[in-house]
Amino acid sequence: MKRTRIAGMIGGGLALALLMFAGASLSGRLSASDAEDDPDGESVAASLTPVTFTQVSETRANGQAMLRLSGVAEPGSTIALQDRGEPISQVRTTPQGVWSAMIDISGPGMAVEAVMSDMGPTDPLEPEAAGVTRIRGVETIFRIQNPAPMVGENEPARALIMVGAPGAPTMIVSSPFGGLPAAGPLSIGAVDYDDAGGVIFSGLSERAGRVRLYASDAAIGETRVGADGRWTYIASSVMPLGTYEVRAELLLGDADNPVLSVSFERLPPLPATDSDDGALSVSFSDDRWQIRRSLVGGGTQSTVIFSPERTSE
Repeated sequence: MKRTRIAGMIGGGLALALLMFAGASLSGRLSASDAEDDPDGESVAASLTPVTFTQVSETRANGQAMLRLSGVAEPGSTIALQDRGEPISQVRTTPQGVWSAMIDISGPGMAVEAVMSDMGPTDPLEPEAAGVTRIRGVETIFRIQNPAPMVGENEPARALIMVGAPGAPTMIVSSPFGGLPAAGPLSIGAVDYDDAGGVIFSGLSERAGRVRLYASDAAIGETRVGADGRWTYIASSVMPLGTYEVRAELLLGDADNPVLSVSFERLPPLPATDSDDGALSVSFSDDRWQIRRSLVGGGTQSTVIFSPERTSE
């Protein structure tokens, strides 16, 4: 297994609020206002349309790899895009609250966040501008370069692009493996976990039903497939450090329930150091990538993605 450390990848974050997840999607979630001098910041934030990402894709323009982003926010607001806390772009929302941007891809890793403010369209990206109300979206777009060589003469290996938020399942936009592990209509996406062993399992199903989860043949629990075809199950403090075969079974009420399994490893937290606060570590292997990010203030949030080359039953 190859492990790469990308220092200073994350400028900040929140602990993985596993028990607070209430079935909400990534969009529509909002963090507290950054305006320290505004005693009514929470009420202001609650009355505004939060900034969210609706589309994320990778493209090329004039030979340069770029991320194409779009989203929604409060009409007439300014959206500042940041990579590890550094300003990279600023756009203005339309009267309908829609915004879009193209940003350069730089370096092996990116962590892009969006901050909504009431700054005018010509105002600079000054982080300490007085009298500005800022509301930070909870979503972060991660792009991690594939360390594999080119797959063709002019075709680089596919990068990982995912969207994460505290307490919500990570959404995989582009997998370096080209797809998700699947068995018939059932697929398993990312597995997210925290230092305490709490885990979020998630995936997709083309058929309605319930999904039962196992870890090393021990049943963890069940969850229902949502109307949008997504399923999510949250388990609290059930998985100590170690390697497990995680199995998902789609219960359809007949003898041919689709079943698939993946090899999951819960790694220890990143060592806490003053210089690495906010760092990101990636463990690459042929069947899974494991992304661990230390959170400012302590703790670790981890995400595991899997290759379609999994063991199924």
